[in-house]
Amino acid sequence: MLDFLKFRTFNQNIIIRLVNSKDFERSRSKGSHTLVYQHKKHNIKLECRKSKLVAENEFIFIDILITPHYYFNSGKHNGNDFNPENCKNILQEIFSILKIEQLEYNELQLINLEYGVNVLPESDVKNLIEGILYHKKTPFVSNNKIKTYKITDATTFKQIKAYGKGIQFINMPQFGIDINTFRFEVRTKQTKNIRKLGIYTLCDLFQDNTYRKLAESLLKEWDNILIINLEPNLKGLNPAEAKYISEVNTIDFWSTKLKNPYRNTFAREMKKYYNKSKGKNNLHHELKVRILDKIFYLLTSANSIQKTPMKPRLFKN
Repeated sequence: MLDFLKFRTFNQNIIIRLVNSKDFERSRSKGSHTLVYQHKKHNIKLECRKSKLVAENEFIFIDILITPHYYFNSGKHNGNDFNPENCKNILQEIFSILKIEQLEYNELQLINLEYGVNVLPESDVKNLIEGILYHKKTPFVSNNKIKTYKITDATTFKQIKAYGKGIQFINMPQFGIDINTFRFEVRTKQTKNIRKLGIYTLCDLFQDNTYRKLAESLLKEWDNILIINLEPNLKGLNPAEAKYISEVNTIDFWSTKLKNPYRNTFAREMKKYYNKSKGKNNLHHELKVRILDKIFYLLTSANSIQKTPMKPRLFKN
């Protein structure tokens, strides 16, 4: 579930230990007051903030940047399942490498967080991504670097991402990622949003309740997603129903609703659309069921020895 984490510490004992470690080498500067160090073996970064009034290697605080899910897969991908027990074990391993003791975990404040889940929808993932339009009233925009990738066009404090994880790694079949894998992810860089999840320090990421709150958050954010069906099945619908479904499954329809001066018009129409969409026409419901099932599996499964529990389906018929 945990994808990217950024911790901040003001503890000078930890700072000195990390800066003097031979496992890191200076890679670059970030602005005029931040030095970046890269671990020689692992994708672990340090962003060290200094002041004009202190010496070159004296820092006010250090940020530690890690990607637990990628680390779980030797830094190659995050396209498989990653349950809470996996998360806890990987975090222990990473901070053991950094020589940070468990008694010091409360000195590491979590200030950036990305968490998500991979599911295998029945519908084609390309059509799903194309049909995702809004989170609440915030539009999704495409990313030119990764095909079938969308992210909310909002402030960097909180963003929602949806993309085809299997398509991202389509040229790397050795990873065993199903071509139709869909990933739904939340990114937050605002401590108040992280605190709402009951997460303050690294210690909280070893609590089972934390992962339940992350799961609830993913489902809550999915409830705010507008996804239209670009290839609706109109069979069995009466003329009025068919007309409505045809009209509502267009970008222009929702753009018009968004411009309506009445505040709740957009939300009411989205609810109406989902209520009238039946069976496979309701892609939102289909994906919510898949997300719910996968979350239940992750929260109830033990530490997985098999690192790719999803049965791969590399090529679609």
